[in-house]
Amino acid sequence: MKRKVSDLLKEKGNVVYTISDTARLKDAVKLFNEKRVGALMVVNEEEEIQGIVTERDILKKLAKTEGEVKDMNVTFLMTPREELIVGTPDDEIDYMMKVMTTNRIRHIPIVGGENECKLLGVISIGDIVKILLNGLVIDHENRLLKDYLGKAYNI
Repeated sequence: MKRKVSDLLKEKGNVVYTISDTARLKDAVKLFNEKRVGALMVVNEEEEIQGIVTERDILKKLAKTEGEVKDMNVTFLMTPREELIVGTPDDEIDYMMKVMTTNRIRHIPIVGGENECKLLGVISIGDIVKILLNGLVIDHENRLLKDYLGKAYNI
């Protein structure tokens, strides 16, 4: 049975860290460090998704401007809502991994509800690797147990 994003969200939880669309990059950097995350969803006063800002976005901007960016608004370099690649709880983990690899992104907002406009969570490539590794460990343990039972009972 293929694992779905909904399985991953049940395991990891659906906590989503957000930042206001009026915040400065220095605020984003502070949140990245405090929460130990690599992406923040940018929302307006009504908590509507405006985009996503990542650590990588900031590094790219630093490299291009060679200057001070801490006081820039997060909207200046976020990926806007119109360009977001999103997933749904029904998407398969393998598919999400392919989407992330193909598009060279590390975070995907998961949406659902009416018109798929409710933010349900954010998954990272690290979350996917973790869930896949857990599956490998379980498969390995099952194989060891079958081998042991087969030898013990001449099966």
